[in-house]
Amino acid sequence: MRTTQRRIVTLAVVALTGIAALSIQAEDGGAKSATPQELGTISWRRGFDAAAAESKRSGRPLLILFQEVPGCGTCRSYGDRVLSHPLIRDAAESLFVPVAVYNNIPGDDENTLKSFKEPAWNNPVVR
Repeated sequence: MRTTQRRIVTLAVVALTGIAALSIQAEDGGAKSATPQELGTISWRRGFDAAAAESKRSGRPLLILFQEVPGCGTCRSYGDRVLSHPLIRDAAESLFVPVAVYNNIPGDDENTLKSFKEPAWNNPVVR
Protein backbone atom coordinates (compact mmCIF):
# COMPACT_ATOMS: atom_id res chain seq x y z
CA MET A 1 0.00 0.00 0.00
CA ARG A 2 2.72 2.46 0.97
CA THR A 3 4.66 1.76 -2.23
CA THR A 4 1.50 2.40 -4.26
CA GLN A 5 0.96 5.74 -2.51
CA ARG A 6 4.53 6.82 -3.20
CA ARG A 7 4.18 5.89 -6.86
CA ILE A 8 0.95 7.88 -7.14
CA VAL A 9 2.55 10.92 -5.49
CA THR A 10 5.63 10.64 -7.70
CA LEU A 11 3.48 10.37 -10.83
CA ALA A 12 1.46 13.39 -9.70
CA VAL A 13 4.60 15.50 -9.29
CA VAL A 14 5.93 14.39 -12.67
CA ALA A 15 2.59 15.25 -14.29
CA LEU A 16 2.46 18.64 -12.57
CA THR A 17 6.02 19.37 -13.67
CA GLY A 18 5.04 18.70 -17.27
CA ILE A 19 1.90 20.82 -17.00
CA ALA A 20 3.85 23.68 -15.43
CA ALA A 21 6.54 23.54 -18.08
CA LEU A 22 3.94 23.69 -20.85
CA SER A 23 1.72 26.35 -19.30
CA ILE A 24 4.15 29.01 -18.15
CA GLN A 25 4.55 31.82 -20.66
CA ALA A 26 7.18 34.33 -19.53
CA GLU A 27 8.94 35.72 -16.49
CA ASP A 28 7.11 38.49 -14.66
CA GLY A 29 10.22 40.52 -13.76
CA GLY A 30 9.34 40.40 -10.05
CA ALA A 31 11.57 41.27 -7.12
CA LYS A 32 14.65 39.20 -6.35
CA SER A 33 14.83 37.03 -3.23
CA ALA A 34 17.71 35.59 -1.19
CA THR A 35 16.93 32.12 -2.57
CA PRO A 36 19.03 31.28 -5.63
CA GLN A 37 17.08 31.66 -8.86
CA GLU A 38 17.96 28.05 -9.77
CA LEU A 39 15.87 26.76 -6.81
CA GLY A 40 12.65 28.57 -7.66
CA THR A 41 10.28 29.40 -4.81
CA ILE A 42 10.30 26.00 -3.09
CA SER A 43 11.62 25.95 0.49
CA TRP A 44 14.45 23.48 -0.09
CA ARG A 45 16.34 21.91 2.81
CA ARG A 46 20.09 22.18 2.33
CA GLY A 47 21.39 19.43 4.60
CA PHE A 48 20.77 15.97 3.15
CA ASP A 49 21.17 14.07 6.43
CA ALA A 50 18.76 16.38 8.29
CA ALA A 51 16.26 16.16 5.41
CA ALA A 52 16.50 12.34 5.42
CA ALA A 53 15.82 12.31 9.18
CA GLU A 54 12.83 14.63 8.67
CA SER A 55 11.57 12.34 5.90
CA LYS A 56 11.77 9.34 8.19
CA ARG A 57 9.99 11.17 11.05
CA SER A 58 7.23 12.62 8.87
CA GLY A 59 6.72 9.65 6.55
CA ARG A 60 6.99 11.97 3.53
CA PRO A 61 9.45 10.85 0.83
CA LEU A 62 12.46 12.92 -0.11
CA LEU A 63 12.35 15.06 -3.24
CA ILE A 64 16.00 15.55 -4.18
CA LEU A 65 17.08 18.27 -6.60
CA PHE A 66 20.63 18.01 -7.92
CA GLN A 67 21.24 21.51 -9.25
CA GLU A 68 24.11 23.74 -10.34
CA VAL A 69 24.14 26.96 -8.26
CA PRO A 70 25.10 29.38 -9.63
CA GLY A 71 23.88 27.72 -12.75
CA CYS A 72 23.59 27.99 -16.48
CA GLY A 73 20.60 29.32 -18.40
CA THR A 74 18.87 25.93 -18.29
CA CYS A 75 19.22 25.78 -14.49
CA ARG A 76 17.93 29.34 -14.02
CA SER A 77 15.04 28.76 -16.42
CA TYR A 78 14.07 25.55 -14.60
CA GLY A 79 14.01 27.51 -11.34
CA ASP A 80 11.96 30.33 -12.84
CA ARG A 81 9.53 28.34 -14.94
CA VAL A 82 9.06 25.00 -13.19
CA LEU A 83 10.22 25.25 -9.59
CA SER A 84 8.38 28.56 -9.10
CA HIS A 85 5.01 27.32 -10.37
CA PRO A 86 2.50 27.40 -7.47
CA LEU A 87 1.26 23.84 -8.09
CA ILE A 88 4.79 22.45 -8.17
CA ARG A 89 5.79 24.42 -5.05
CA ASP A 90 2.71 23.33 -3.10
CA ALA A 91 3.11 19.67 -4.08
CA ALA A 92 6.83 19.65 -3.29
CA GLU A 93 6.37 21.26 0.11
CA SER A 94 3.29 19.35 1.26
CA LEU A 95 3.86 15.86 -0.16
CA PHE A 96 7.66 15.64 0.12
CA VAL A 97 10.65 16.77 2.11
CA PRO A 98 12.47 18.80 -0.56
CA VAL A 99 16.27 18.89 -0.39
CA ALA A 100 18.62 20.68 -2.79
CA VAL A 101 22.08 19.29 -3.48
CA TYR A 102 24.40 21.62 -5.36
CA ASN A 103 26.33 19.61 -7.93
CA ASN A 104 29.22 22.08 -8.08
CA ILE A 105 30.04 22.54 -4.38
CA PRO A 106 32.67 20.51 -2.49
CA GLY A 107 31.99 19.02 0.94
CA ASP A 108 28.65 17.56 2.02
CA ASP A 109 26.96 18.27 -1.31
CA GLU A 110 29.77 16.53 -3.20
CA ASN A 111 29.57 13.52 -0.86
CA THR A 112 25.80 13.26 -1.38
CA LEU A 113 26.28 13.52 -5.14
CA LYS A 114 28.78 10.65 -5.03
CA SER A 115 26.58 8.50 -2.78
CA PHE A 116 23.81 8.69 -5.40
CA LYS A 117 26.31 8.15 -8.24
CA GLU A 118 24.91 11.30 -9.80
CA PRO A 119 27.26 12.87 -12.36
CA ALA A 120 27.96 16.56 -11.88
CA TRP A 121 26.61 18.40 -14.90
CA ASN A 122 24.79 21.62 -15.63
CA ASN A 123 21.27 20.22 -15.95
CA PRO A 124 18.78 19.89 -13.10
CA VAL A 125 18.06 16.35 -11.94
CA VAL A 126 15.09 15.52 -9.69
CA ARG A 127 14.81 12.23 -7.84
